[in-house]
Amino acid sequence: MSVSTIVNIQKQLGRYGLSTLIVLGNVGNILTILIFIRTLRRQPNSCTYYLLAATITNWVLIDTSLISTVYGVDHVDPQHTSIVVCKLRWYGGQILLMLSRSFMIAACIDRWALTSPHAKIRSFCRPKMARNVILCLLLIWPIIPVHMAIFINNYSGRCGAPSYYAFAFAVYLFIFIGFLPPCFMISFGILAWNNLRQIRSRVTPRDSTGQVRFHKADRDLMRMLAGEVLVYVVTTVPYPVNALYGFITTPIASQKSAMRLAIEALVGYIISPLLNYIYCVAQFYGMIVISEVQSMFSLS
Repeated sequence: MSVSTIVNIQKQLGRYGLSTLIVLGNVGNILTILIFIRTLRRQPNSCTYYLLAATITNWVLIDTSLISTVYGVDHVDPQHTSIVVCKLRWYGGQILLMLSRSFMIAACIDRWALTSPHAKIRSFCRPKMARNVILCLLLIWPIIPVHMAIFINNYSGRCGAPSYYAFAFAVYLFIFIGFLPPCFMISFGILAWNNLRQIRSRVTPRDSTGQVRFHKADRDLMRMLAGEVLVYVVTTVPYPVNALYGFITTPIASQKSAMRLAIEALVGYIISPLLNYIYCVAQFYGMIVISEVQSMFSLS
């Protein structure tokens, strides 16, 4: 396989793969938003507020950052020629990505709190509390990644992290994308499942009917959350790992062959933007898969 073939594969992935994600993402996120709005009108639920906020954030991200990425496949990408677009693309995209992840973490914590045996902890699972948490996250996340708006530039002809900022940027990505979010999601998900199992073991025959209904609704949400956590880990964690690899191998960049550089560029493109945006698209289709699996098990 030649270098030009690898470069062409990368371009085709951008042209058709990302375009497919735009279509699927718009359809899936719009339908998910409508489902969650209908659910909230029928019965307000704190977890649904978090999932709705995450879905709206993913939708905005797809129709801003992803569309501009696809435009750059066959045209001169504005982020490489305009310093304003460069900083806005990285800084704004990071805010939206971290908001989406934070809303998912909040949903996992909410499920853990709801299944807690302590009434004081369960009291946090209120729609008003969810709205307040969402508002706080909307205020916090524009502040945390402000360093990207300061240091990211296109002075070298390409928009990205300059060499003096590359290590700090790689560490930031590893901590805030590759380490903390999956740790929080997985930890609170496991705690919630354990709480739910303990509650089930305490159900008495007399109140089993009401309890089963309660548990079924919560198990459905928790299965959906578990699926999204899995998708997050598979599609997002490789991104900071790849960024860290890029920084570590910077001293030997001049020694890399053209073939190695082309392969690394292709792998990097598959990791980001392709895998990164699959997470923003997958929610609705994950719900369909989970419901189909549940139907098969219920029929068997």
